[in-house]
Amino acid sequence: MTANTDVAIVGGGSAGASLASALARGGLGVTVLEATTEFPDRVRGESMQAWGVAEARELGAEAVLLAAGAHVAQQWNPYAAGHGELPPLPMDMMVPGIPGSLNLRHPDACQALLDDAAARGATVLRGVAHIELTRDGASSTVAYDVDGQGQALQTSLVVGADGRNSTVRKQVGITLEHQEATSHIAGLLVDDLNGVPAEFDAVVSDSDRFTLLFHQGNGRARAYLCVGDSAQKAFAGPEGTRRFLERWNDSAYPWGKDVAAGTPAGPCSTYPGDDTWTAQPFADGVLLIGDAAGHNDPIIGQGLSIAMRDARTARDLVLGGARTAEAFAPYGAERMQRMERLRLIADVLAAVQAEDADNRPARHAYFLEKMGSLDPELFPLLIAGFAGPETMPEESVKLPWVERIRAA
Repeated sequence: MTANTDVAIVGGGSAGASLASALARGGLGVTVLEATTEFPDRVRGESMQAWGVAEARELGAEAVLLAAGAHVAQQWNPYAAGHGELPPLPMDMMVPGIPGSLNLRHPDACQALLDDAAARGATVLRGVAHIELTRDGASSTVAYDVDGQGQALQTSLVVGADGRNSTVRKQVGITLEHQEATSHIAGLLVDDLNGVPAEFDAVVSDSDRFTLLFHQGNGRARAYLCVGDSAQKAFAGPEGTRRFLERWNDSAYPWGKDVAAGTPAGPCSTYPGDDTWTAQPFADGVLLIGDAAGHNDPIIGQGLSIAMRDARTARDLVLGGARTAEAFAPYGAERMQRMERLRLIADVLAAVQAEDADNRPARHAYFLEKMGSLDPELFPLLIAGFAGPETMPEESVKLPWVERIRAA
């Protein structure tokens, strides 16, 4: 049986669901094909930076996330071993009108956005498997299975929002460039943090790791540890969760012991701090968004913000009639520059905070001196991770920051 739809979106996560809702509100027929029957905790996508919140607001997704219980962080407090508490980072001042960064458990966020898409008129199918894409001129056929039954969609546009291992991307023949990881990030959802102040999130520079804590309200937070390649398996196996929490005991974070005593509320997983990208996340009748189009090193937490801009840009183009590779070219050009700038920010932070190095104290000292003096070349580069990559001065992009830091 073959049905017709204006747009078929493969993947119902944050990017796919947000786009589905926006296109449905714009009057298009939308069908979402989602592989999972219930979103799992994949230990990522938990904090949306201010520039991403602005995109989410434009999409109509911000209100959905807030209604689902998203926690707003108006301020981040930095701490550094040997230096104590540093001047706070005002998240509510990064983008005009945006109250701060936004934190919500990833499965809850995806489910809320997908429910909103369905409420707006999108058709949502879950448990979808064996997707096969066939293109024929201006039309595409998407064949798939649900509950063992073969079905198909006829459409003028297929959107691949199906993550890092995107089947849409592979079937279209789009390949990604890849930058190898120099660090890894481990994460764990932690409950019973009632003694830990939740009015600000925390970023902590310890001697051998970079630590982050993003509050979600009601004594719950997502904790992250960023480490070098030598420690990439430190939190694997049955004792991984215990070792993860124990690492908070000697943290420069004043409430580190309270975090160490918290209750695990999900899996502990470690991901490489790598980057992928492509100059052409599109083809005739096909558009890639979110991680399917390439992902940024998670050390700077840009995944959700990237997804929101992808979805907002895609909405504007698709509602304007874009269906061809030529029509999607402006999206590819903007995304390429955006990912290049975010990659630079991530490379700088990884070089300072996480990658294995004999001179890490010197790297920390160099970085703190530059940030403390509001260095006109480095400071705006880092702030662009909160305010948006397009705010990064061109002169900052051209300087060899990573080399300077490694040579400290």
